[in-house]
Formats: sequence, C-alpha cells, structure tokens
Amino acid sequence: MEIMELSLPASNPLVHAYLTDPLNMKLFFDYHPHHRDVFQKRYEKLKVRNFERDKLVHYLFQYHKRFDQADLSLQNIEKLKDPKSVVVVGGQQAGLLTGPLYTIHKIISILTLAKQLQEQLGVPVIPLFWIAGEDHDFEEINHVYVYQNERIQKKAISQVPSKKQMVSNIEIDKSKCRRWFKEIIETYGETEHTNLILNILEELLDRSRTYVEFFEQIVMTLFHNSGLVLLNSADKGLRKLEKSHFRKILHQNEKIYEAVEKQQQLLRQNSFQPTIEMKQHSANIFIHYDDERFLLLRDQNKFVIPEIDLKLTKEELEERLEHSPNSFSNNVITRPIMQELLLPTLAFIAGPGEIAYWAELKGAFHVCDLDMPPVIPRLNMTILERHIETDIEELNLSLDEIFHQKIKQLKENWLREKEPLYFEPLVEEAKEKIEQIHSQLREAALEIDKSLEPLLKKNAYFIESQLSFIQHAVKKKVNEKFEAELNKFKRIECSLAPNGLLQERVWNIFYYLNKYGLDFLKLLQQETYTFNGKHKVVKI
Repeated sequence: MEIMELSLPASNPLVHAYLTDPLNMKLFFDYHPHHRDVFQKRYEKLKVRNFERDKLVHYLFQYHKRFDQADLSLQNIEKLKDPKSVVVVGGQQAGLLTGPLYTIHKIISILTLAKQLQEQLGVPVIPLFWIAGEDHDFEEINHVYVYQNERIQKKAISQVPSKKQMVSNIEIDKSKCRRWFKEIIETYGETEHTNLILNILEELLDRSRTYVEFFEQIVMTLFHNSGLVLLNSADKGLRKLEKSHFRKILHQNEKIYEAVEKQQQLLRQNSFQPTIEMKQHSANIFIHYDDERFLLLRDQNKFVIPEIDLKLTKEELEERLEHSPNSFSNNVITRPIMQELLLPTLAFIAGPGEIAYWAELKGAFHVCDLDMPPVIPRLNMTILERHIETDIEELNLSLDEIFHQKIKQLKENWLREKEPLYFEPLVEEAKEKIEQIHSQLREAALEIDKSLEPLLKKNAYFIESQLSFIQHAVKKKVNEKFEAELNKFKRIECSLAPNGLLQERVWNIFYYLNKYGLDFLKLLQQETYTFNGKHKVVKI
C-alpha cells in the first residue's frame, strides 16, 4: 500500500475554518487540535478529575466477554483501572455491515491516534468506540449501496420496525437479514474469499439478537487483533453507571439549553450556520415509554411529553430516574457530555458533521463544569484500486483534478481534445438562429390568422426536436468511437466519486474484504497516518 495526501476543501464553512485556521476557533472549542502541547495540557486536566474506574472496568469486562478473540480488548479494559490511563474515543451509528466506509475510517483513526499518543505521553491510552445505539432512525442504518445493473443502487433490508424504537432494541429478523447480506455479497462477485465471508456473517448473525449486537460482532471480528474497546450508549448495564450523571444533566438542563442557544447565536454572528435543531424548551433528554422514545420538554415547573400527554414534576422525574434509569437516554447535545462524565477522554475523534455540531456545545460543557476534549478530525480516506489507477493513467488524468472537478466535466474536456470538431455548440447555435428566423415567421403568420398559433408552436418544437435528434445521433457515434475510454471514466467515477460524493460516504468495507481478503483491514491499520486534515488516497 502507498498513501498520497490531497488538500480537499470541506463543504461546511465552519469545518473548513477548523481545519485551516483552528486558532481562530477558540470561541467554539477549548483546545487547538494541532497545538504542540495540546495532549499534554489535556492530560494534566484529566489527572485531577475523578472517574468511577473500577465500576467502569467491571461493566466493560462483563460486556466484552460475549466476543471471541477479545483478549487484547480485555487487557486494555483492565488498564483503565490505572489512574494514569486515558482514552481516545469516537463513535458512530450501528450501520448494517458497518455502514459506509467512514465508520471503518473512524475506527482506524481511533486506533492510530491512541497508539501515537501512548508513545508520546508514556501512559496507557485505550482506543474506545462509542456506538450510538440510542438512535431511533432505523432508515439511516438499514442499507448499503451496491453497483448493480449498470448503476448505483440502495439496498435496504425489508424489515420495518413498528415503533420508534432505539436501534439497540430492534430485534433482527434473521431470515430477512441473511437473505439481504447474501444478495449484497453476490453483487460483489464470487472470489476465493466469498464463502469465508458468508460463513463468518452467518455465524455472527446467529450470535446476535439485535442490529447493534450484529454490528458489534462484525466490528470485533474485523478488528480482533487491535485492542479496540466498545461501548454501546444504549446498554442497560451502562445506565447504572450513568444514573448520577443523568441527574446532573437534568439539574442543569435549562442552563444547557440556554448555553447551546447562546453558542448558536455566536456562530451566526461569525457567519456560520448552526446544525443542531433544538426544540423549544427541550430538556435534551429522551424518555422511553411503551418501547418508544420521546423527547422531554420543560413546561413551567414540570416536564412533559406532549405526544403521550405525560407530565412529571422534577421530583417525579428524579424518582423515575432512581428506579428506572433504563427509561432515559441522551440526545445529540447531552451524549457528548455523558461521554465526558464517564470517560477520561484524552481526545475525541470527529467526522465533519460532528465537528460542526460540537462547535455548538462548548457552553453546555462549561455549564457542567467540564472542558470540551480536543476534537481531532478523523482520517478521511479513499481507497484507490490498481485497475482504477491504471484507468486514470491511461486517460492522462491526475488524482488532484479528479477530486477537485466533476468527472463529467473531465470527460467532456477529454472528448473536446479528441474530437477535431466539437459538435454540441454547433447544434445549440443552429437552434438559436433557426428560432430567430422561425419567430419572425410566427409573428407574420399570426398577423394573418391568430388561430395558427398552436400549429406554429408545434412546428417550432418539431424543428428543434429534429436538431436534437441529430445531436443525439452524433453523440452516439462519438460514444461508440470512444467506448473503451468512456467506460474508464465511468469506472473512475463509480469507484472514487459515486453519486458525486466521496467514496467513503457510499461504499461498504465488505466489497474490499470480498475482493482482497480479511487481511485487507490489517494492512490498512498498519499504515502510517498523519492527523493533518488532508485527504488520504490509499493505493492498493
């Protein structure tokens, strides 16, 4: 493997500013991500804080016993008893077959930074992946994209939950899931690795009851030799550790709401747009009722859930928390605070969307007497296969122009260079001239008889359609002449810029595992990466 770095502009202006000029982002973040002493400063802050390490270790140890080949993970969990130990954490939803590639890239980012910081600081740094099992939008995680029948298709599992449940509570219809992932793998084509992958997925599905468990089993199998530690934010066992933290968040819920509003106003004053849509009077906590999840709102001196006409006093809410902590869960605002209260977080690995919304949370952290941890942009990667690289070379293109321009435009430019006469502008020019002449004829005819107008319009449309017919006929001949080269453009676009997006936002890791084997991920982890905000092109 070989890595090439490219500077790609972020689509979000705030993320672009954070990547290019983080010093000026101190209004929104507590730490400069590229400052020389950032992690030493953060570590000194963590040393004076207290964490319930023994309870956390006991919980994580019991949780990870379900996984095979988890010895290194269990060793890392044991290290958390050491008061000098810290974690590098990042999280994601539990996507089917791990979801888009950026989930894998985030895990590799966590593992890589944890290893680098352990060497730098000389203390145990544990890689921890936080699964957002609390989320209830099943449609966000129920699919992958494949290339089939000459186009990119979204393949969703046919199971549809009847309620707005947390993903952690949705039981898998195993027959549908088995049929679904077999169809997915089939689109990748049969290789020497296909049967092994299908057998592994069958076995992991048999061990799983819910979609989150299936996700966990896959992640722990793919990264079994890494020491990665998992934490499911929706697990019932975790709620016992979180109970006192939920109480703190509830006590401060109004101040947290006001702090986020203030931070959003600050963003607007600096020409940035907030991304969090905070419902008016939100307590930023969800309550679970009849296996569904509802946002808790403030209404004067009470807390309410309008959808089910539930009203609770502060005392009643605290009593519910004491006796039923499993009926509480965090939202996008309070989950990062809960993470900070639970874990000695040395660094938080964030994707572009997370960087954008964490910029709205600085005040909320401070309300809870916390610093926001250093927010480190995850590694952004594109995997460049050898046959795609060959296509690029044969078309005399560069990676830089492929990532900075639309493939369609590059293709049009290439055709213009190859064709002695660029035909499309001639047709457009002819259409304009003929329309001018025809317009004069229509005006003259209408002076004779106004009833001719429909016929004249139909005639004008017919003439234009005939010119379009010529244009399409010539284009077809050009495409036939350069069919091999145009297919190369198509392959490049499909691999590197599917649907006009970065590869990591569309394709799934199992395409590469099916083609190159399970060691592919191991090789990907062994590469040396620099957290400099640049896009990594990994040549394989």
